[in-house]
Amino acid sequence: MKKLLIGLVLGTVLVLSACGGEESKPVSKQVQYEIVKDSKFAKTEQRQIRVTTKSNKEKDFNSITEEVMDKYKGKKLDSIHLYIHEPDGKNFGSLKAHSYIAYTKKGAAQTGLDKANSYKVEVEDQVQSQKTTDENDQSSEKWQQSFREIAISEAERYVELTEKNGELPVDRLEEHSGVIKQQADKLVKDDAKQSFTELSLLVKENKLNEVKAMIQKLKK
Repeated sequence: MKKLLIGLVLGTVLVLSACGGEESKPVSKQVQYEIVKDSKFAKTEQRQIRVTTKSNKEKDFNSITEEVMDKYKGKKLDSIHLYIHEPDGKNFGSLKAHSYIAYTKKGAAQTGLDKANSYKVEVEDQVQSQKTTDENDQSSEKWQQSFREIAISEAERYVELTEKNGELPVDRLEEHSGVIKQQADKLVKDDAKQSFTELSLLVKENKLNEVKAMIQKLKK
């Protein structure tokens, strides 16, 4: 009887040891971060998000960017500007990295990325050192091309919705027109500014065929 009890005790110890060994395996942890500010642009499908994290590793900035990108997927956004900061109480401290996230072709144009469903992370020292004329001067061809593409994309969206659903409500026409006018105002060449301003008016007046003709003209 004693031998049987000893055997049962030893068996129990071995089972518990085995279970303990399984639980002690290292578990990968997600990068800790907190969203402290989240705001949507008024007239475009864009968001500006600020997060804080104690990490200073570039790979962690990439992980945070991927998580945020996945979190907002399916919310009908074109792009996100994600700012990663040092924690500072309930607010945010110094900037560590700036991430550009694009979900659509239009979003890629908004963020300067090459394609939809992509992202780019610029860490703080890169953000500071890359303040070149081309990066910050909105009169540069890179920025001007981006403004033109956004305006044309918005006009094409108007065409798509109108052909699919029929005449759009006045507020929707004004919304599409407003985005195009916003981009037109940023153009430095008078002829381009005039053409895109005209495009915004055609959209506002719901002149579908004329809008389609103007889009083709502007794409040449």
